[in-house]
Amino acid sequence: MLRSAIFLSLLCLLLLNGCKSNKQSSHTDTVKTTADNSLTVSTANQDSIQLTLLVRKLYKWHVTDTMKHDGFKPTKSNPKDTLYTGIDLAENEKAVEELKETGIFADSFLNDYRKIAVRMDKELKDGSSLWPDGELSTFGDDVDDWCDCQDTPVNDYWKIIKLKDIKINNNEASFKWNWGDDLNFKVRAVKDNGNWKISYLQGFDMNSYSWEWWKNNKGKAN
Repeated sequence: MLRSAIFLSLLCLLLLNGCKSNKQSSHTDTVKTTADNSLTVSTANQDSIQLTLLVRKLYKWHVTDTMKHDGFKPTKSNPKDTLYTGIDLAENEKAVEELKETGIFADSFLNDYRKIAVRMDKELKDGSSLWPDGELSTFGDDVDDWCDCQDTPVNDYWKIIKLKDIKINNNEASFKWNWGDDLNFKVRAVKDNGNWKISYLQGFDMNSYSWEWWKNNKGKAN
């Protein structure tokens, strides 16, 4: 009887320890899952913060640091000509290098910046587009391409920029920014070696320019 009682006591003790161990394992797993979720949320928030800081850095740079080189400087075949006949592509190349040195822009943005200048140069040379001296070109409206806007609410508007509709897929992000109103500007960014860089700005969208405007409308103008 004594042996049976001892055996039963030991069996109950083992069962209790097993239950306790299982409960601890379950709790550990729960904590781990919670920690993983928290890390995911924290990472998303961190990306949002980094993207906001990136956009604010971009526009602070744009407003306070004047570029040394004009990426879309028009040229003439003859100084007396009334029409520009090309784009200074050597100047554009220097502008691309200047943009690259800021560390703000991804290669895809720099490539598009170059493509725009090359396309402008081609169309001014073949007469598909028109750029009279002292007037606007037929490529687009009189807006600041960097923000795709004409007016800003305050001089240091980068301080009040807010992001919305942020979508992140691996190392790519798309979102919109505004000044706290309903006027939104589209941006895309890519993560390069852990750092977000601008890969697309609405104002430099190749599809937003009025390519071959003069070729398609000169008959109507006459």
